[in-house]
Amino acid sequence: MACKIMKMKHLISLWTARCAMLGQALRHRRELSTEFSTGLPTAIRARWVALLLSAWVMAGAQAQVSADIVALERKAVAGDPWAQLNLGAAYDNGLGGLVLDPVLAVQWYRRAAEAGLPEAQFNLAHCLATGSGVIRDDAASLHWMLRAAEQGLASAQFLAGVMYAEGVGTEVDRRQAVVWLEKAAANGHLDALPLLQRLRTQDTDKTAQ
Repeated sequence: MACKIMKMKHLISLWTARCAMLGQALRHRRELSTEFSTGLPTAIRARWVALLLSAWVMAGAQAQVSADIVALERKAVAGDPWAQLNLGAAYDNGLGGLVLDPVLAVQWYRRAAEAGLPEAQFNLAHCLATGSGVIRDDAASLHWMLRAAEQGLASAQFLAGVMYAEGVGTEVDRRQAVVWLEKAAANGHLDALPLLQRLRTQDTDKTAQ
């Protein structure tokens, strides 16, 4: 059972990768739009959920899904941050026989985030930015995004830079935007360098004027 719970951690952690794509929407708007509030276009979101489900079946956990969720919840209640993150993701996507429940997802993300898990801080920031399971709060979203970014999570560093560049949850701060985008680029985030170059080009053009 413990082995399958660890596999669940690996599989559900794939879900966090979709959030990195949010930057593509956020880069081109001053405020978060309906498209951003849904996380991803429906077809792409469905593809991620399908990927998780198919991977779960291939891991041989299909017959033990309910038992795994019970065990996972027990670990989450006991204070295991990874279990809290995974349980939140299961509620967020209606996996493992659970009914889709964004509110419970946020509650578990928050517990793991407060325990210091950067992946959970990133997911909580996403929920706060989109209003999924919680009242939208851009300032709180930036707070948690920065918490994750400070721990070296490249996607959080990138989105923190985007939020500063676009003035989401704060006043526009190009200097801080550059700081975080440079960190994200150094950390291997593929979208960071093009955006960083675009900001620098814009600053150069303004100076030339």
